[in-house]
Amino acid sequence: MARTTDSKPNPKSDERKIVAAVTSGADLEDQLAIIWEKNKTLIVYSIVGIFAVFGIYHLSAFMIERGKIAVQEDYAAADDSASKLAFAESESGNPLSGFAYKELAAEAYDSGDYAKAAEYFENAAKSAKDAIKDAAMIGQAMSLIQSGQPAEAKAILQSIVANESAGNIAEARYRLAALAVEEGNFEQARTLITDLQANFSQETFYWIQKAVALQSKLPPEPAPESL
Repeated sequence: MARTTDSKPNPKSDERKIVAAVTSGADLEDQLAIIWEKNKTLIVYSIVGIFAVFGIYHLSAFMIERGKIAVQEDYAAADDSASKLAFAESESGNPLSGFAYKELAAEAYDSGDYAKAAEYFENAAKSAKDAIKDAAMIGQAMSLIQSGQPAEAKAILQSIVANESAGNIAEARYRLAALAVEEGNFEQARTLITDLQANFSQETFYWIQKAVALQSKLPPEPAPESL
């Protein structure tokens, strides 16, 4: 009896893999379609939310930059003392406000209004940063000295000396030494001058020269007492 044969032979192993892959791909599409139908509102809102956050971030950065430009333009437009003071007061805390206060303080100092200069220099130091702040603190100290308040000036100068990151420690030491000489405290003046000379650099050279000139005016040191 002849053996019967199947009219539809079993597919080869490679063909079965292709069929399985197609079937699984179809299943995946169905699953994605189901997920989309169930969660399309949430997905849409999530996408919109991401773009909204992205847009807000860049809009905020743009507005901040525009704000900086507007402040700079306002500062440039302040071409007299009254408008400069108005700008400094309205932008208190902004570094440009500190710069404006420093300019006003210098004007007051040059005109002999040391009390007003001290006030403006103090305001400048509160808003300014780095070298401008350092210069404002020295200016405040000098204004206080000129207005007869050496104790307050010494406190400011000592705070500068105590701040290792300050860029004008050498000047502060010299100013303190000069105050010590005026008060007749020659020992303290010598100590400050010695500290100044011990930190020689290109930046401190000018103040060391002035300190040497100040030192030459000091009376001779007292001889050590014999036992």
